[in-house]
Amino acid sequence: MKTGIFIVLLSSFFFAFVPNSAKIALDEGSSLFFLVFSRYAIGGLILFLFIIFIKGKFLIPVTSIPYVIFSSICACILITLTYHAVDYLDVGIVMLILYCFPLGVAFVSYAKGKSNISITQWSSIVVLIIGLYFMLSSDKQVLNSYGLFISFMGLLFFIAFIVTASDLSEQIGATTFNFYLSLIGMIFLLTGYVLPLGFTINLPSTDYGYIAIFANGVFYILSWVLFFKGASIIGATRSSMLACVEPLFAALLAIFLLGQLLSLTEWIGFFIVLTAIYIFERNNEGNKVSSK
Repeated sequence: MKTGIFIVLLSSFFFAFVPNSAKIALDEGSSLFFLVFSRYAIGGLILFLFIIFIKGKFLIPVTSIPYVIFSSICACILITLTYHAVDYLDVGIVMLILYCFPLGVAFVSYAKGKSNISITQWSSIVVLIIGLYFMLSSDKQVLNSYGLFISFMGLLFFIAFIVTASDLSEQIGATTFNFYLSLIGMIFLLTGYVLPLGFTINLPSTDYGYIAIFANGVFYILSWVLFFKGASIIGATRSSMLACVEPLFAALLAIFLLGQLLSLTEWIGFFIVLTAIYIFERNNEGNKVSSK
């Protein structure tokens, strides 16, 4: 179990580099389409070479194909809705809504009989969301009903993606699943590029931007593979809860990489999130919660 916890925490640490490197790439002239497509392409290439190196198998059971496609569609829609929502809402509010996903994953896992969750743990999930509110909310936030709607739709697809992807990673392996996730993601993006949807390809204008693009792809694929590998060990509910340390890692990295300092309110939220995760895990270790 401790191995699974370490793997998920490591995945969160790697994922913290994704938004920071993405911001650098966009600031250096990259278009959003090129950023996301290159993320899939770099991740897919790394996994392709890795599977060949370990002499793994690319073939998956025919019965798993529809579920892989569905999970990949959920991931693509999630990305689309997230970037669409930030046109109408503060990015902090969008991320706050999306980071409610542990609550949804917990409900699904509990309903399917995969997790037994104590009252204390349900409470810690709520406290975690409150902590994230302090970290991510803005004093100048303007709420837009359409933006809220697509953000909550994104949350539903996020929950569906985590639940289905966790199950698939157990069945066909986290590496193989993420390879096909990247492949299908590229197909959807290329389809969108061919259609008159206004997608543009703009490359970074500096070497620093290209480094950020490469880092974005590497850390993206490392984080997802490790997350679902950890989820196959400790369960989707615990993994989702632990994954909420990612904003904490991202905030700390932003201090060093982007010079963005945390306010007093954000530091309060920071420690609330840490406390909530600690209480959740402490109760789990006391056998009040189990993942099946």
